Amino acid sequence: NNETAHENAENSPEPEDLDRLLAAREREDLEFKASLRWDFRENKVNRELERSAMKTTAAFLNSNGGRLVIGIDDAGSVQGLERDYATLHKPSADGFENHFTNVLKETIGPEFRRFLKLSFHRADDKEVCVVKIFPGTRPAYLRFGNDEIFCIRTGNSTTALPVSKAAAYIHSRWK
Repeated sequence: NNETAHENAENSPEPEDLDRLLAAREREDLEFKASLRWDFRENKVNRELERSAMKTTAAFLNSNGGRLVIGIDDAGSVQGLERDYATLHKPSADGFENHFTNVLKETIGPEFRRFLKLSFHRADDKEVCVVKIFPGTRPAYLRFGNDEIFCIRTGNSTTALPVSKAAAYIHSRWK
């Protein structure tokens, strides 16, 4: 029942839902990213991290949807968005959402923004972002420069499909 799922998902997660997400492990419909663009190891902005978040976003659009939680690392530790905020023209949740939307427009396309809902929550006294991604109504391709890739979720990871496999997947997913 897609319509009910979509209506229910429209409502922002309650704090206990966030606790439940944080207690969960990464799975087919849940992915954690320590940050959108701040590389904690290199101690600087790293555009590859944005690409990684968009790759996951496209995979959720092309699969059954899911949640991308930004500000939590793979181990489930709260990193928060403060470092990301500090790199933005407008260092706030609003600036973060604007930047996320701009990166999405550049890499996947503005027409897919309606399938995403960003909400901000506090965890361990730090702010995190939950991006709810609904299944897309058509294939979402990821563009980086002149390259285009097609990604899907396979278990708890994101997989880029070669063209030969993407065509068959697309045909079976969007009849």
